Amino acid sequence: MPLATAEDVAARIGRPVLADEQPRINAFLRDVTGLIEDYCGRDMDRRTNQPITLYAEGGCVLPVPARYQTFLTVAGVLEFGQPVTDYTFNGRELVRELGWGESAVTLTASWGYEVVPDSLTALACSEVIRWLALTPGVGRERVGEVEVEFSAPSSAQTLSPATRTSLTPYRRSRLGSLTLRREGPSLSVRWPS
Repeated sequence: MPLATAEDVAARIGRPVLADEQPRINAFLRDVTGLIEDYCGRDMDRRTNQPITLYAEGGCVLPVPARYQTFLTVAGVLEFGQPVTDYTFNGRELVRELGWGESAVTLTASWGYEVVPDSLTALACSEVIRWLALTPGVGRERVGEVEVEFSAPSSAQTLSPATRTSLTPYRRSRLGSLTLRREGPSLSVRWPS
């Protein structure tokens, strides 16, 4: 489901959306929603009771990918097709004292915003309005040897730099830290003097 509706766009352009504009606006709203979700690295729209398949590699901790962590609630867990109830969920990972086998684990979960934040609706509408404003016209003109090239409408549907900047609070962190710990004897790599 898109982050905004055609009615949201109409409210911002100050006139009703014409019947022949409706399919184009709806397509643009789906496009901008996909671009925003891809840019932010997470699902913004609410998904309810959807399956998520994770692949456990043994151990007690089963991490959930960050894409699904926006207001994630887990309704059920299956391992080897059997319900699992002896786990805890801390918002980012499933922890099970007995450990997870080396198998596929299927979650039934809901994630994403229940109500789309107003700032995301505004950003989606502003991008659609910007794309609607792009009209065909002369893209390049040359006088010597007369050359004219026409551009197509909405030829470059990308997020504007202003929108990318505004999406910073919603963007999933791309950086992290990894703690390495050596187990076993310490080796000295000094050269003899």
